[in-house]
Amino acid sequence: MEKSKRAPKDTSNGIVFKREEDFYSGYANNTLFEGTIWDLKIYFGQTDIAQGANVVVQHTAITLPWNYAKIFSYLLQTQIAAREAEDGRIPVPKHIVPTPPTAMPTEFSAHLKHPKEGIEAIQKLWQAFVAANPELE
Repeated sequence: MEKSKRAPKDTSNGIVFKREEDFYSGYANNTLFEGTIWDLKIYFGQTDIAQGANVVVQHTAITLPWNYAKIFSYLLQTQIAAREAEDGRIPVPKHIVPTPPTAMPTEFSAHLKHPKEGIEAIQKLWQAFVAANPELE
């Protein structure tokens, strides 16, 4: 748990970022997603081998409205692209990212307006991810 006391950051677009007194800066090597009709909650955690082979200790959860989750996805991709432009491609360890299902589970598809389009979009994202990260094949 690191508390940051840095000065506010002024950006070129006129936004001034200030930090609350209890601002928290941490580390995570694991996330868990929980989506609702209104928003996406992201739980952040860290593996803790001292507690067991597959134990993740979660320390923070952040909830984003879906429209900002979509913007966040784009902004995160720009950060990765910039880092890879600087240092080269970031390899992804095999067997860390689960392959997507071939069909939408019934408990989910029963509540979706467009389950076929959803699973097709997920599979298309996976194919693009594997193409960009050939070590996953």
